[in-house]
Amino acid sequence: MAHILISAAHKSSGKTTVAAGIAAALAKQGRTVQAFKKGPDYIDPMWLAAATGRACHNLDYQTMTKAEILAAFAGHGHDADISVIEGNKGLYDGLDLEGNNSNAALASLLQAPVVLVLDTQGMTRGIAPLILGYQAFDPGVRIAGVILNKVGGSRHEAKLRAIIEKYTDVPVLGSVYRQPALEISERHLGLIPSNETANARAVVSAIADVIALEVDLGAILKAAATAPALSAAPGPGRSRAAPDLRIAIARDSAFGFYYPGDLEALEAAGAELVPFDTLIDRRLPEADGLFIGGGFPESHLTALEANVPLRTHIRDAIEMGMPAYAECGGLMYLARSLSWRGEKRKMAGVIPADAVMHKQPQGRGYTRLRETGKGPWPMLADGGGRAEFAAHEFHYSSLENVSGPVEFAFEVVRGVGVDGEHDGIVYKNLLAGFAHLRDTEANRWTGRFVNFVRATRESGAYRVSGPVANEQDGADANAPPWADQVSRVYMVGAGPGDPALLTVRARHLIEGADIVVYDRLVSDEILAVIPSGTARIFAGKAARDHFMPQEEVNELLVRLACSGRRVVRLKGGDPFIFGRGSEEASYLAEHGISFEVVPGITASTGCTARAGIPLTHRGVSRSVTFVAGHRQDGQDLDLNWKALADPKSTLVVYMGLTNVEKISRELIFAGLPGYTPAAAIEKGTTPDQRTVITTLAELPDCVRSENLQAPTLLVIGEVVKFAESLSWACAAVGCDLEAYG
Repeated sequence: MAHILISAAHKSSGKTTVAAGIAAALAKQGRTVQAFKKGPDYIDPMWLAAATGRACHNLDYQTMTKAEILAAFAGHGHDADISVIEGNKGLYDGLDLEGNNSNAALASLLQAPVVLVLDTQGMTRGIAPLILGYQAFDPGVRIAGVILNKVGGSRHEAKLRAIIEKYTDVPVLGSVYRQPALEISERHLGLIPSNETANARAVVSAIADVIALEVDLGAILKAAATAPALSAAPGPGRSRAAPDLRIAIARDSAFGFYYPGDLEALEAAGAELVPFDTLIDRRLPEADGLFIGGGFPESHLTALEANVPLRTHIRDAIEMGMPAYAECGGLMYLARSLSWRGEKRKMAGVIPADAVMHKQPQGRGYTRLRETGKGPWPMLADGGGRAEFAAHEFHYSSLENVSGPVEFAFEVVRGVGVDGEHDGIVYKNLLAGFAHLRDTEANRWTGRFVNFVRATRESGAYRVSGPVANEQDGADANAPPWADQVSRVYMVGAGPGDPALLTVRARHLIEGADIVVYDRLVSDEILAVIPSGTARIFAGKAARDHFMPQEEVNELLVRLACSGRRVVRLKGGDPFIFGRGSEEASYLAEHGISFEVVPGITASTGCTARAGIPLTHRGVSRSVTFVAGHRQDGQDLDLNWKALADPKSTLVVYMGLTNVEKISRELIFAGLPGYTPAAAIEKGTTPDQRTVITTLAELPDCVRSENLQAPTLLVIGEVVKFAESLSWACAAVGCDLEAYG
């Protein structure tokens, strides 16, 4: 099998342009050309594939054994007239002192003649010792010739040829002049993947025409023919199983970084790969799983943000349990936002973090990862321990403003990852990280992923009966439902936290739901009531931190209803008491969606009853007032303090922890005595309920000293005194007082 390795003295010598040009020029002659690329890379292989019309395969010492490299080379090149291998960096450059993973080592392994591409700018006589040194450094590497690149003109070429002929025995196989057309092409080849360039074939064709004129293709073929036949037999071809599941894969100008061998492995494991375009398609294709590889999403910020239906559909699918895998650019796309060059755009919003591009690489090179055991489809080491494997990363982006605790699939043994110590964010059935994996003997990740997708589908944890988003292009925004089959949305009050306080109707609806959209104040104990096969979507909000803005929650409920599934909107307490339930119900009504409101025990009644505090009592309190104690959109807490400062009434303050000092100060200023009894009830009705008794004046200091956290209900009025005698469920404590009750 004829083959040749094209290398250089150093990087940025124009090696990729020359290699792609030679491959394309030979293909234009009607020859079957197979391209290979040394090391981990996506951009160069994509251009080489465009040049040959065949997938380019990587040969990488970091992720492959020598036997794998030989088998892959023989397997993919056995039917080609010539194989062209493009090296990376310089011929002798490598990670270790001995050069065991260098281009020279690969040339020796494959017994490939080497063609050196030499950048001759500013060089004349000095080219001779350069060539002689490369020859002498490793006599086992056979340099079959050199190609002079970026030559200044005919006089420059003549001098170089004369010097090389006088001092060396290495033939000159070509002389490529410096010219604007090739400089533009080199910028394309080095920085822009072929999937981002609409005229990729034209670019490659233009390079091929130049190379055909300035490189002796006959001499290249003759040198390649001197390569001895390799003893390694082609590796066993992948026996492709009949596809029994579908994986949607992003293939467009924003996302295109995929190893051909990995895609073949996914198909061999039984997956049908269904491409979609993140810039154009309005929805995911019908699929059981999702794969978003790397790329340059930052180059398509506006278009990605503008495709709201697809971003929303992807987020909904992942929230409902669709198995998904994303690498680097895919991770960035799944974040809340992506910022580049001072421009910030919304992304899918699955991962609670913002992706930010920097001027310098944040992670670059080979990595080594160790499984944490928290990933959805982990690899086990021999004996069942946590496995380690090699991967690679190259990203200018980082994740910032990460909200809440994050679980990771990998510990970073070498490299950077997400935070310098971990990579592979795990969220529901999603795995998303900066590392690029490679399916080799050391890490058969594709089989594990496909098996996980299959198991998830068979378990019913993710339903593929139809997509969630069902938005018609060009539909009137004010039109009634977007789908023929529309379900009712059940707005269910979860109560203050104790599952035993759920109404019978509420529990029945929760247990029969297909999808539950829940808030931050729904307790873990209530969430445990949701069946394991039911999709859950978190739509929580806290002060100045909305995981999902209210407008998006409203739109989500309409889309879910249009999917024909049984939707429960689960809200802490009662949906119509400080729960924005009426806003959501109004939006549903505007869009023709029927709904039912299932009341819940509100925190004011549940928490105070458990604390032994009656909200009204004859002769003590004749009325009760509920207020929200948080500021809306940064505005001042503007309440009718004079009306609230009624000593014959009970005041219950929801969400007042942050503004407790202002609440105390304003009520006292309005005339309510500072000695008025007050209580703060934390995590009411749960096993962790704490009731702290104090006075209105001392309430702020008491909240601080007891380190009370949300959710905490504030109760102010003479009825608080009854906690001393009526507290039946848990002890109430006074600030600096002994527990009683």
